[in-house]
Amino acid sequence: MPLSSKLLAKIIDGSAVASFVLNQDHVVTHWNTAMENLCGIRREQMVGKEGCSEVFYGYKRPTMADLIVSRSSPEEIEKHYQDKYRTSPLIEGAYEAEDYFPELNNTGKWLHFTASPLIDDNGEMIGAIETLLDITERKELENDLRYFLQQTTRAHEEERKFIARELHDDIAQIMGSLSRKLDNTLRQNQSLESAIIEDLNDVQLHLNDGLKSVQRFIKNLRPSLLDDLGLVPALRSLTNSLEETDGIITEFTATGEQKRLDGELELSLFRIVQEALNNVKKHAQASEVRVSAEFHGDGIQLNVIDNGRGFNLPKSMDSLPRSGMLGLMGIRERVWLLKGLLEIDTGPGKGTALMVTVPVK
Repeated sequence: MPLSSKLLAKIIDGSAVASFVLNQDHVVTHWNTAMENLCGIRREQMVGKEGCSEVFYGYKRPTMADLIVSRSSPEEIEKHYQDKYRTSPLIEGAYEAEDYFPELNNTGKWLHFTASPLIDDNGEMIGAIETLLDITERKELENDLRYFLQQTTRAHEEERKFIARELHDDIAQIMGSLSRKLDNTLRQNQSLESAIIEDLNDVQLHLNDGLKSVQRFIKNLRPSLLDDLGLVPALRSLTNSLEETDGIITEFTATGEQKRLDGELELSLFRIVQEALNNVKKHAQASEVRVSAEFHGDGIQLNVIDNGRGFNLPKSMDSLPRSGMLGLMGIRERVWLLKGLLEIDTGPGKGTALMVTVPVK
């Protein structure tokens, strides 16, 4: 064995990170101690064997390292790993992914794995190395957190629904009844002094304004249009309301094959846009905002773009609460619950573009 191969074996076996190496013929040449512990299979069983996919998948198929050795195209990698992979941001020619392996070590494990090409001194690829991290504990914590946030969000929505119903059935009804009685009083008592009539008209005007405010509040708490007609009409109404109440020029467009979605999903998407527009209204100092809903075969993208003053986005999205950006943090949590992607493009003086992409089953 050449010195370089011995040195490689020493480095790999001394690593606490589970690793294996395939040569150009897809034969396992290295299987370190950490891999033995992760998979419960000793190196003597694996070194010299062509491929190792059965260890992870229970049947023959390419591992990420096999795809690297085969110089597979992104389309081929996509075929095997769908949306679970990405190009490595650190290593040229490498790919990384996360997946769950139910049969691994008889217990099932979540793994984060990275496969990288091995290049010799002449620049030729001589194999690939794959490193694997057991992220089962992190995934279980994420699932627990996602469940907690889902239950909390549902509780909040139920409370909003209850408050909206109480306001509609009690306060709004009382105010509407008072307005009608006052109107009847004015029509039936034409002989009242003009000063009194003027005062009563003023009271009725304020009462009607208050009723409109309550109705608007009810609509924001629980948009009946969303339940009755779906996401697109509700978003159109939401953007129109912003122009009517705040004077911000709005534009709403919907593209693709529009369809009704799951009720909770539609409500979450509506809340995301609602919170984004609240941020525009409160902080952006914008004169125009464009909202769009783009339906694709397997997902939906929502865009909220304004021409406001923009802001400095924290380097890490985890810093949003400490930066006082609680509205954006709420949007981020909802997107995370939906297993979607949130992108924000902004900066002082350049406006803000918020883009949310969510998978739809």
